[in-house]
Amino acid sequence: MNLAILLRTTGVGAICAFAQASPALAQNSTTETIVETMRTLSGKQSTRPSGAKGQCFAARFTPTAEARQLSKSPAFSGERDAVVRFSVGSGNAKVSDGTKTVNRGMALRIDPNGPGQSEFVMVNAPVNFVKSPDQMLAFLQARLPGADGKPDAAKIKAFTDANPETTNQGRFLAGRPVPASWVGVSYWAIHPYTLTNAQGATQIVKFKLSPKGGEVGLNDEDAKGKPADFLVDELKARLAEKRPAGFDVMAILGSAGDAAIPATQTWPDEETRRSVKLAELTVTGLAENDICDREIFDPTRLAEGVAGPTDDPLFAERAPAYAISITQRN
Repeated sequence: MNLAILLRTTGVGAICAFAQASPALAQNSTTETIVETMRTLSGKQSTRPSGAKGQCFAARFTPTAEARQLSKSPAFSGERDAVVRFSVGSGNAKVSDGTKTVNRGMALRIDPNGPGQSEFVMVNAPVNFVKSPDQMLAFLQARLPGADGKPDAAKIKAFTDANPETTNQGRFLAGRPVPASWVGVSYWAIHPYTLTNAQGATQIVKFKLSPKGGEVGLNDEDAKGKPADFLVDELKARLAEKRPAGFDVMAILGSAGDAAIPATQTWPDEETRRSVKLAELTVTGLAENDICDREIFDPTRLAEGVAGPTDDPLFAERAPAYAISITQRN
């Protein structure tokens, strides 16, 4: 297998999702090394080391009655304003929107500064490219350039052979069309969450956002012919023409056993599981990028009634990594 194929199928574009968002928590040497290695791989630019290219949009979050049966979160108690940042994976702010090997991301903040404020960082794949901070660091270090300025294909292959699950996200992206719209592709929050209702009953879920207008994709040739920045223009035109620009927010129902499955794997029969529609998320207009850039999207910031995993080191690592990342941006 040559180097280009290795880089394409082992999730190098997926690095983007990890470093997209937020400050807080104590920093440790592993976290700092992860962020610094990501910056090295992206050319030490003063932008996000992943998801550098993106646009902020205003949105509206409208819960369903079923959501209130599953969660007591104030986010589900009524219609809320929301902020969304869509992105194209990579630490390169000039990456072409037609690039197939990087993911598309969505960072979501529901009810900003309100009692229901909850934040999620999602990608257009149901799995992550690594399952732990240590594996992520090894993944990144295997891709560092050598003395000749190029990654060592043998090192990448050795890492991939020892960690085959790190290819799952890359294979998923490679097998799908190139997204033709930021609102024409599904997004997953990847980690298991626990919903708690007013009676104290709990339910393990995985969040999936399904586009209201259906999936829209491009074949490889059509993607190559698109302008480098077509995704912003496509969504602006969609809004002006009042075409569907939103998502059904779905909760895939899981169990305690599912919560123990690493983020690099889907749940058994995940696509055919019973799901509950929790809300509709409607993109309403373009927003100033400063709204999304002046603070991080912190996936550990959740209103009561929604909780992230307590024993997943990868989930816990996100906030301190984002905290370091934001201090190194312009």
